[in-house]
Amino acid sequence: MEWQVKKSCYDKKSGKHALVLSDAGGSLKMIVEVQSDIVVNAGDILSPQKDALYSVNRDSGRTVKILDARSYTCDEWERLKTLLGNK
Repeated sequence: MEWQVKKSCYDKKSGKHALVLSDAGGSLKMIVEVQSDIVVNAGDILSPQKDALYSVNRDSGRTVKILDARSYTCDEWERLKTLLGNK
Protein backbone atom coordinates (compact mmCIF):
# COMPACT_ATOMS: atom_id res chain seq x y z
CA MET A 1 0.00 0.00 0.00
CA GLU A 2 1.26 3.47 -0.85
CA TRP A 3 1.18 6.22 1.76
CA GLN A 4 1.04 9.99 1.42
CA VAL A 5 3.18 12.03 3.81
CA LYS A 6 0.97 14.56 5.61
CA LYS A 7 3.51 15.95 8.12
CA SER A 8 7.26 15.58 8.54
CA CYS A 9 9.90 16.49 11.09
CA TYR A 10 13.59 15.70 10.81
CA ASP A 11 16.64 15.52 13.08
CA LYS A 12 19.73 16.30 11.00
CA LYS A 13 22.18 14.83 13.53
CA SER A 14 20.64 11.38 13.72
CA GLY A 15 19.02 11.26 10.26
CA LYS A 16 15.71 10.25 11.84
CA HIS A 17 12.37 11.43 10.55
CA ALA A 18 8.96 11.28 12.14
CA LEU A 19 6.19 11.24 9.57
CA VAL A 20 2.41 11.31 9.63
CA LEU A 21 1.11 9.15 6.80
CA SER A 22 -2.34 8.56 5.40
CA ASP A 23 -3.72 6.02 2.97
CA ALA A 24 -5.13 7.05 -0.39
CA GLY A 25 -8.61 7.61 1.05
CA GLY A 26 -7.28 9.61 3.98
CA SER A 27 -9.13 7.46 6.49
CA LEU A 28 -6.15 5.64 8.00
CA LYS A 29 -3.39 7.68 9.63
CA MET A 30 -0.10 6.37 10.98
CA ILE A 31 2.98 7.84 12.63
CA VAL A 32 6.21 6.27 11.46
CA GLU A 33 9.82 6.79 12.39
CA VAL A 34 12.22 6.33 9.50
CA GLN A 35 15.97 6.40 8.96
CA SER A 36 17.15 8.19 5.84
CA ASP A 37 19.86 10.39 4.38
CA ILE A 38 17.27 12.28 2.36
CA VAL A 39 14.63 14.71 3.54
CA VAL A 40 11.04 13.53 3.22
CA ASN A 41 8.47 16.30 2.86
CA ALA A 42 4.71 16.64 3.20
CA GLY A 43 3.10 15.61 -0.09
CA ASP A 44 5.66 12.90 -0.88
CA ILE A 45 4.41 9.38 -1.65
CA LEU A 46 5.99 6.32 -0.03
CA SER A 47 5.79 3.11 -2.08
CA PRO A 48 6.65 -0.29 -0.56
CA GLN A 49 9.70 -2.24 -1.60
CA LYS A 50 11.09 -5.09 0.51
CA ASP A 51 12.51 -5.39 4.03
CA ALA A 52 10.70 -2.30 5.42
CA LEU A 53 12.10 -0.06 2.66
CA TYR A 54 9.90 2.46 0.90
CA SER A 55 10.76 4.49 -2.17
CA VAL A 56 10.02 8.21 -2.09
CA ASN A 57 7.85 9.38 -5.02
CA ARG A 58 8.37 6.04 -6.78
CA ASP A 59 12.12 6.75 -7.18
CA SER A 60 13.96 3.54 -6.22
CA GLY A 61 17.15 5.58 -5.75
CA ARG A 62 15.49 7.51 -2.89
CA THR A 63 14.49 5.15 -0.10
CA VAL A 64 13.66 5.29 3.59
CA LYS A 65 13.68 2.45 6.11
CA ILE A 66 10.74 2.20 8.49
CA LEU A 67 11.98 1.78 12.08
CA ASP A 68 8.66 1.97 13.92
CA ALA A 69 4.98 2.51 13.07
CA ARG A 70 1.93 3.21 15.21
CA SER A 71 -1.54 4.72 15.09
CA TYR A 72 -1.73 8.51 14.89
CA THR A 73 -2.53 10.59 17.96
CA CYS A 74 -1.93 14.31 18.40
CA ASP A 75 -0.09 13.72 21.68
CA GLU A 76 2.30 11.21 20.15
CA TRP A 77 3.01 13.52 17.20
CA GLU A 78 3.83 16.41 19.54
CA ARG A 79 6.09 14.15 21.62
CA LEU A 80 8.07 13.04 18.57
CA LYS A 81 8.41 16.60 17.26
CA THR A 82 9.83 17.71 20.60
CA LEU A 83 12.14 14.67 20.75
CA LEU A 84 13.53 15.48 17.30
CA GLY A 85 13.94 19.17 18.15
CA ASN A 86 11.09 20.46 15.93
CA LYS A 87 8.88 22.48 18.22
